[in-house]
Amino acid sequence: MKSRIWLPLIILVLSSLACSVCGTAGKAIQLGRDAATVASDAATTVGEGAIATIVAETSDEAEPESESEEPGADDESIPQVDADAMSEFDSYRVRVVSHWTPEVGDAEGMTMEQAHTRSPAAQQFIIDMGEDVQTEFVQIGDQAWYCSGGSCTQTAADAEELATGFGDSMALDPSDVTKDADAKFVVRESMNGVQTRRYALDVSEAQAAILSQGDMADLQSNVWIADEPGLPAYTARFEMSWIETRDGETGKSEFFYDVYDVNASFTIDPPEGAESSGLPDDVPPYPNTEDVFSMEGMTTFNSADSVQTVADFYRDALPAQGWTDETDEELGDMVNQVWKKDERTLNLMVSPSDEGSSVMLSIE
Repeated sequence: MKSRIWLPLIILVLSSLACSVCGTAGKAIQLGRDAATVASDAATTVGEGAIATIVAETSDEAEPESESEEPGADDESIPQVDADAMSEFDSYRVRVVSHWTPEVGDAEGMTMEQAHTRSPAAQQFIIDMGEDVQTEFVQIGDQAWYCSGGSCTQTAADAEELATGFGDSMALDPSDVTKDADAKFVVRESMNGVQTRRYALDVSEAQAAILSQGDMADLQSNVWIADEPGLPAYTARFEMSWIETRDGETGKSEFFYDVYDVNASFTIDPPEGAESSGLPDDVPPYPNTEDVFSMEGMTTFNSADSVQTVADFYRDALPAQGWTDETDEELGDMVNQVWKKDERTLNLMVSPSDEGSSVMLSIE
């Protein structure tokens, strides 16, 4: 399948996402393995005819206002971007779109969306391969969700790492392509809500090879560098197009990178379906937990408290929420409880661990 050309990039991105939930190391490793499986399945599912959907288009992107300016002697140098520029923002979004349209057949491609807010600390990352094949990762404070195929996994995450990593981009950094390219100033213009300086780039095939899976020709590229008081110099937009031949088929490839909604007011919410991954409202969360992990009606966590302390908590708390005790038995050092409410069954298993107890709650 031609769509498999995106698989290495997708696995790289999803592996980064998996590492960001390292508060539960073992589960994060499994999450990374599952992410790679999801990416492979997505590539197979999409097949030929997949094309990325470009979302959240900015109004000034199509026809940016511009003012002519004669380039000076220093305008033909490579555009300089401030190091860690996005770490100075309060919020921002990044969109990456890449697609290939063969002369015969359907277009294929993918879209990656990234969003960050500093207060509250949150991030979102979406990979959309079209035809409802979408993977989403959201972290808000110390909670993270990974959703794909209509189901979500929830786990504890490192809130401190989220804060210190603000400004990092998981998407391709255009400087990987532009850092050694010759540049020529074109015009000042508004792009993605900020004033920028636009440069035409002379990018070689070797420099652009990271974005290609075949032979390249007629390579064209532009970059827009922010040039607005109060903001660092960052890449507001980068675009590149070329004619590409893959396995004997010729088509047009296009790549777009946009940074937008800089310092805008927006909120990152848990993904749709996330409510099904945690405990329902009538199951009280245990107050002293760590390494919480939830998925499709099942929640596990560790506690420094003893098995009996945890079991006693639920013996007192669940009846107050309308649950009826069906089974409460001790199996060696473990406690197994079964609770009923209407048509639902709650299974609670508490077992000893080296540092207290391990708990598994499941609802059917």
